[in-house]
Amino acid sequence: MTLSAIVTVPVGLAPADFTAPIAGEPALVRAVRAVRDVAPVSVVAAEELSDAAVECLAAHDLSDVPVRTAPAPLGAGDQVLMHDVRYPLAPAELAARVAAGLADHDVILPVLPMTDSVKAVAANDIVLGNVDRSELVTAQYPRAFSAAALSRCADPDGLAALTSAGLKVGIVDGDPNAVAVDLAQDRGLLEAIVAAG
Repeated sequence: MTLSAIVTVPVGLAPADFTAPIAGEPALVRAVRAVRDVAPVSVVAAEELSDAAVECLAAHDLSDVPVRTAPAPLGAGDQVLMHDVRYPLAPAELAARVAAGLADHDVILPVLPMTDSVKAVAANDIVLGNVDRSELVTAQYPRAFSAAALSRCADPDGLAALTSAGLKVGIVDGDPNAVAVDLAQDRGLLEAIVAAG
């Protein structure tokens, strides 16, 4: 089996969102470095963002990382570690845990227990009460998939389709810093997290 890593730069981001420094390193560079030691990595970005991604990587001695506008085709036995540039503080240790989980599963998600208060709301915006959080988790990136899992589900978040197809979906412990952020709005928060160590 061959494991490769993909860092996605979603449509809708501005180049400054993923190329501006966060405590010295852009979100794109942080995401690439988080998965680079686990598997050969490429970046998948919308065509209008690809030049900015290439320039950013080259400026940080990562010009060997290819930037594509579509993922490379997968072979039947291939596995993919998918990372999202909007999770720039996910550590390399998390990527390694996720990749290791593919030994026994078709999909691996890093998760943390749900700590926020969750409410059930009726159609007319009436709060019905608290939702039991004991069975809820928040899913993070990077995530890992077998080629079989990716071929059965166009949207990797469609986990119900995967389990109904008999594929094994597993979890590993997430990381408190691997949170999704708005790269344009949350830069100050990210800087504070990095500074706190």
